[in-house]
Amino acid sequence: MNSVPGRNLTEPEWLSARIAEMGCSWGTTEPRVSGTLWWCMVASALVEQLARAYATGSAAPEPALDRLDCEVRPDGGIERVHILPATDIEAIAEPPAEDVEGRGVDATALPPESETGTLPGRDADVREVSDLRPACTSADADRPRVRVPHGSQAVGPRRATDAAALSRAAATTLRETLAAVIGPVAAVSGAGVPSLWAIAADAIGNRALDAGNPDAGARLATEVGGKLPVPRFVEIGGRSFVRRISCCLVFEVPGCEMCTSCPKRPAAERTALLTELAAESR
Repeated sequence: MNSVPGRNLTEPEWLSARIAEMGCSWGTTEPRVSGTLWWCMVASALVEQLARAYATGSAAPEPALDRLDCEVRPDGGIERVHILPATDIEAIAEPPAEDVEGRGVDATALPPESETGTLPGRDADVREVSDLRPACTSADADRPRVRVPHGSQAVGPRRATDAAALSRAAATTLRETLAAVIGPVAAVSGAGVPSLWAIAADAIGNRALDAGNPDAGARLATEVGGKLPVPRFVEIGGRSFVRRISCCLVFEVPGCEMCTSCPKRPAAERTALLTELAAESR
């Protein structure tokens, strides 16, 4: 699995190639469908760290494009998005300083990474939520998602105000990053811009649910603002679900069905299926 900088997410040629790879993986040649499926995964990865930070009261890292490191799967999808600390960006951008004799000065002694600045590494305790490639059934209540790391750093009373201010700044940056990426994705795939924003809202809701705090998802989306809707939730069978406002279009892939929670299902049918799913998970 290779890694690319966040700016690649805005480059039409790169996007077209990745979306085409996604289409090959799913067995569809329709860019609108493969582009929507691709964006479902990217949106989830983009918002995961912020949703978890909001859910736990930690300071959220700023997801500026120049600070993103994206792990790309062989099928063109994005496995994870790492938000790099500013120290890492500066170390990459600036050459080693030189002393008076012209010899490179050791620039390896960088400050320690922020506890909330990066995702845990591959050896961290993680929970597999679901893989991008589905079995093409309606058993999953969610769209494709990434692995979600457990655990977070507690924020003491003296740090709470600073954490809130940092999180608000991160939410503003997320709005800018989403806007910068959604435009090119819509242009190369033919997917509608409002649909892609809706997918991002549902992704925030699902990531907040994973962190056990759906209210945090609504708060994050509200602070992001702009064209981003606020995710909604519903209690069915003693379990919380995102009341989705977006569709991943998986049912347009040959041999696949609608997601269990798809908003295009009749309401009664969707409720019945989610009730069954809630009962199975007890």
